[in-house]
Amino acid sequence: MAFTGPVEDRLAIRELYGTYGDSSWRGDREQWVSCFTEDGRWTSHLFDAAGHEALLQTWDGLWKDWEAVAFLGEIGAMEITGDTARVRSYAREVVLMKNGSHFKLCGHYADSLRKVGGEWKFAHRAYTQTIGEFDALVMD
Repeated sequence: MAFTGPVEDRLAIRELYGTYGDSSWRGDREQWVSCFTEDGRWTSHLFDAAGHEALLQTWDGLWKDWEAVAFLGEIGAMEITGDTARVRSYAREVVLMKNGSHFKLCGHYADSLRKVGGEWKFAHRAYTQTIGEFDALVMD
């Protein structure tokens, strides 16, 4: 897979990834879920959620113990065909837990996107963790 498709669509898809990363970093659940189609699905080694309500429940379940998140993403490849696209992307996350501990993740996504009402959205984000690093809370 390479970078194929109209430049305007490639730019719009990059902006979707930027919005996803920005809303993740800021903890903006409403903007984050707006990055998905109404029936959008997000899967990982921890969960499988489909539809906005299930996505928000998953978000809330994750964020109940999180204080802050640093999220950085990069697109590795993009293949656009009409109103659908396949994208390979990478993510680096560092999470500060409310108890003061951290966990750090590196992984990759196999993404399926769909253009809805002229806007690109995630139809399915399939995450695979590559590296996980967890620290224990150090108490004095």
